[in-house]
Amino acid sequence: MASIDSFKKYTVNKSTPIPLYFQFKNILIEMMKDDVLKPGDMIPTEFELCEIYGISRTTIRQALTELVNEGKFYRVKGRGTFVAQTKIKHDFTKKVKSFKDEMSNHGYTPSTKVLEFKVVPATPEVSSALGLSPNADVIYLKRLLSVNDEPIKISQTYLPYSFCKQILDYDMHEHSLYSILSGNINTKVYKVLKDMEAVVPTKEDCELLSINKTTAIQLFHVKGFNKFETPVEYTISRYRGDKNVFQVEQFV
Repeated sequence: MASIDSFKKYTVNKSTPIPLYFQFKNILIEMMKDDVLKPGDMIPTEFELCEIYGISRTTIRQALTELVNEGKFYRVKGRGTFVAQTKIKHDFTKKVKSFKDEMSNHGYTPSTKVLEFKVVPATPEVSSALGLSPNADVIYLKRLLSVNDEPIKISQTYLPYSFCKQILDYDMHEHSLYSILSGNINTKVYKVLKDMEAVVPTKEDCELLSINKTTAIQLFHVKGFNKFETPVEYTISRYRGDKNVFQVEQFV
């Protein structure tokens, strides 16, 4: 928990027309920006905060409620109020990028653990997504992707064996899938279509992503197409809902 003295370095001004709850809310935000408050830190009790700033408990509670609703703090019954982890923001309006490139560009350290990597017969769902005949051979790549050593995503990718068999020669712990696919005009991904929905986690999700059964999962079905509009990738991804946020930019 951050020390009481660290809170005393910030003050509210009761002589201005700015609401006291808003001033206190901004104090907490400023403390996070200054790294005085860090993810996982517990803040003082409402009673202690009232004593520090000389404002009412109703005022303190209003500010904290807004911060909890905004996802900046969270409450644990019987324990207190804590600083929430910053979510990883994904921007879907930019150029298609690999997970490794996207995370590196945001200043994170990505890593990949290959769970399965083999040739399998396509299921009806996969055959339909990739435009293949029933039971056609596909390359199945299942990975656990982490950021700063924390797991955030399970990815199951299916690739047409006839187009992508060269993938089998690579160590997928080290290489980016999209960078390999980019080496051939028939497999380079130029466009992706993504469907997203929120689902409850499975037992495997909880085990691999280190979450509990109350954590939401953001489920994506992704189809990647080459420049000839031929599907070359079908991926089912499961993201931790408490660690990821997805931003879509639109123009009017």
